[in-house]
Amino acid sequence: MSLRYFGTDGIRGVALRSPLTLEEVTRWGAAWAQVARMAGVRRLVVGWDPRSSSGPMSEAFILGVGLGLKVLALGMAPTPAVAWNVARLSAEGEKTWGLMISASHNPPEDNGLKGFNELGEKLEEDQERAIEAAFGELAEPTTISAPPARLELKPYLDHLEGITLPPDFRVVIDCAHGATAEAALELFRGGDLHWLGVPADGPNINVGVGSTHLDALAAAVVARSADLGIAFDGDGDRCLMVNGAGRVVDGDQMLWLLAQDRLACGDAPPGVVGTLMTNGGLAQVLHHAGVPFVRTAVGDKYLLREMARRGWDLAAEASGHLIQKRVGPSGDGLAAGLSILRALLHRAPEHRWDWTFRPWPQRLVNLVARDRKAVEACDALAAAMAVIDARWGDGVRQVIRWSGTEPKLRLMVEAQESAWVDQALHELEAAARRDLTIA
Repeated sequence: MSLRYFGTDGIRGVALRSPLTLEEVTRWGAAWAQVARMAGVRRLVVGWDPRSSSGPMSEAFILGVGLGLKVLALGMAPTPAVAWNVARLSAEGEKTWGLMISASHNPPEDNGLKGFNELGEKLEEDQERAIEAAFGELAEPTTISAPPARLELKPYLDHLEGITLPPDFRVVIDCAHGATAEAALELFRGGDLHWLGVPADGPNINVGVGSTHLDALAAAVVARSADLGIAFDGDGDRCLMVNGAGRVVDGDQMLWLLAQDRLACGDAPPGVVGTLMTNGGLAQVLHHAGVPFVRTAVGDKYLLREMARRGWDLAAEASGHLIQKRVGPSGDGLAAGLSILRALLHRAPEHRWDWTFRPWPQRLVNLVARDRKAVEACDALAAAMAVIDARWGDGVRQVIRWSGTEPKLRLMVEAQESAWVDQALHELEAAARRDLTIA
């Protein structure tokens, strides 16, 4: 059975509109508690970002939980702080789940419910299905609840171990007016720091700032002749960087820096996990460095599953979800920012920016089709893909997939040479047009 409400990152939509009205959020709380209790869970850590809707939604959710679980309120905190506390408390012996109220990098009018299991990782699809089923079957939930216990943020911050930068190191940090705004001020110290996207400000979260709006950060880095800039998203589970020239350094490049730092310390990663969208240039340099690399579907939950299966501890998406299992159970923007700065400071100043790899050129074409046919059933497209593989082998990477939300066939080609990208895309598009009725 497919999921109706849960997407790749929990339940998300316009705040206080269905399925996230306050009445429905109370029902979600009751449904979450019912499924959690059946799984042997006894405690629930709840955190939220500074959106104007987050406070009322947290109260409504906790009301729905009722007396079935002990609620530990972390308050306004980054998403990875919820995940880390869930894993820590579960390891102490009493099974704990977590709930973050946030819409991540979305605009201020949105919000969402993001759940974590006892490992501090995203809920499995069968758990999400069970919550949806309980939500659909519940009558008006009981509104008798105990006041939540307060959970302090300090142990999480102590675990991350803040950094004190040298006096001549100039850094611009953008907190997106989000959940990292207070924590980052404690973790990043010294140096010549300039701040954007502070303080936490619900009506302005992600508005022109943060990891999905990097122009302001790039301009500030260039204007201040800073060494680099770091940007978090609204809930703090991702991080991106801008170099001294104002150019974006994505999650693939950041992953390569951390891998090189570990190699230089004699602590080679056992392997690295990326997604279908990870740049081929990263796969190439990791291969040359002797570090195994595998891809998963897009989404940090798929990265985590593959890491667990292989026993690896390092993964990332280009969008800035960087997972370091040695530091925490999930993607953590603050941890990523700290690790990046430490890795850069391990390098001599004249070599701080000579570590990046050359990204393979990449292009994406979206074709709107009137008929949706499985890619495997598209004979002309399959033949074109086979010809491209035979011609260029590992020098070209093709990702052909349907959009999950629109009638669009996505043709992505990445290659060592731009001309190869153009030629391959031309052949794939022509083949797709033979197989499908393109609008």
